[in-house]
This record gives sequence, C-alpha cells and structure tokens, in this order.
Amino acid sequence: MAATAAATDIGYMITFGKVVGSVFTALAEVAELTLPELSRDAVDFTHMTSPDAHREFKPGLSDAGEAGIVYNLIPGVADDAVIRTHLGTRAVEAWRIVFPNGAKLDFRGFATAHGGAVPMEDKMTGTATFKVSGKPTMTPAV
Repeated sequence: MAATAAATDIGYMITFGKVVGSVFTALAEVAELTLPELSRDAVDFTHMTSPDAHREFKPGLSDAGEAGIVYNLIPGVADDAVIRTHLGTRAVEAWRIVFPNGAKLDFRGFATAHGGAVPMEDKMTGTATFKVSGKPTMTPAV
C-alpha cells in the first residue's frame, strides 16, 4: 500500500477573499470553505435507431458550481459588511481561494445567498454562497 503524499495537508491557513486589480483582500475569519464543484451537462443524442435501444450522450456545457463559506459573525462589520456590500452591487467580481501550500483558485462570481446562525450558547456564524461565472483558474504552488 502506498504512503500518503507528503504534500497533503489540512485546511488550516486557507484564505478566501476578493481580488480588486492586483490586490487580494482575504476575509478575516472564515471557519469553513466549500470548494466549487465542477460538472458538465450530458446532452441526450438518442434517436429512433440508437444501437441496441440504448441512449446516446455527448458532453455539453461545463458549470463551475458554487463556493460556500461559514465565517465568525460580527453583525454589520468585518466579513459580514464585505458580503452585504457585495450583494448590494449586483456585480460579478473576482474572488480567490489561497490554499496552505500557496496554490490559488481564482474565479469570477457573485453571492447568491447570505445568512447566518445566532445560537444562544455558541458562536454566531455567517454564511455565504458564491456562484462561479465562467471557468475558474487554478495556479499550482511554486
């Protein structure tokens, strides 16, 4: 059995934030991140004489999915304010995920949801979901 690759890591020190020009500004207290899930449509090309009465498919358009975050909520300020401001712009903007090894995932997108939880005896958390628009770019660590 093969050993685990030395470069595997935990999510500690991952960052998520906005890119404006060449400046990356990470959100301050992201506690959890869900990476965009790439998918591709399957287009049905079945016809009346498809071999052995089996459906035939061809690849369709790709979709880069959504990224989701959970962050430590300070209502109306810090990360909460950045996301609220972004939602108010209705803009497709540049976002970046920086992995602990220095790899970067850049994408253009916009927030589709923003919420949170305020439990009586635990930390308050905010949540946001970002729809990826177009093809994201992964830059490997150097």
